[in-house]
Amino acid sequence: MFIKYDYTADGKPIMVEVTEEVAEFLREDERVTGNADRRERDHCEFHMDAMDYEGEAFAYRETPEQILLRKERDMALWKAMEVLSNTQFRRLILYADGMSFREIAALEGKDFSSIAESINAAKKKVRNFL
Repeated sequence: MFIKYDYTADGKPIMVEVTEEVAEFLREDERVTGNADRRERDHCEFHMDAMDYEGEAFAYRETPEQILLRKERDMALWKAMEVLSNTQFRRLILYADGMSFREIAALEGKDFSSIAESINAAKKKVRNFL
């Protein structure tokens, strides 16, 4: 039996002679692949096997309730951040991004103790607001 083989180096399809068993396997594989592609297209943003290759980043595990709670918590946190002065907000963000008090003091040309006071006061304001 001859089958059409499309994946050649020059891009031109060729006819290849194969046994009946190989031809049946290829037909079944094409059918299964087509079904999987239709399921993927109709029911999922990504192929389920992608988690095996792409990692847990593609695994969406939050329930609608968890999404709502997270959004409410995020909104409350941003409202709490509005009570801070611009300086406190900037310093708290730098601190949250991983900078130390000394690094922030060097960046802003200020004393270590004033940076520590400012950030600690900002944290206290946010805590009291929440």
